[in-house]
Amino acid sequence: MNLSDRIRLIISENGLKQKEFAKSINVTESYISKLLKGESGLSNSTATLIEERYGYSIKWILDGSDPKMKQQSKARELTPIQRKIISDVEQMDEAELIAVRAFITSLDEYKKSFGIK
Repeated sequence: MNLSDRIRLIISENGLKQKEFAKSINVTESYISKLLKGESGLSNSTATLIEERYGYSIKWILDGSDPKMKQQSKARELTPIQRKIISDVEQMDEAELIAVRAFITSLDEYKKSFGIK
C-alpha cells in the first residue's frame, strides 16, 4: 500500500470527503488531490497533524509501518464515526457549539423522561 492508498483509506475510514479532510488538517483540497494522485509527498508536520486528529501512526502514514493506529493509553479506541464527530466539533464556531450543546441537553432530557440511561 503506497502513500496515496493510505491517505485514501484514512479519508474513507473516517467518512470524509477530500475537502473535509483537507480542511481538518489545514491544507488545500488541491494538495490532497495531488497526494491521492501520487504527485506529492507528505511532510512530517502534516503527517503529525493527521496522527493527532485521526489517531493513525505517523510511521504508518509515511511508510506503511505497523502499527496502523497510534499507540494510546488504555482508553478505548474511537470508531470512525466518533472520530468524525470529534473532528466536526473541533471545527465549529461558538454559535454552532452552543446549538450542539442545546441538542445534547434536549436529548438527555428526552432520555430521562423515558428512563433511558
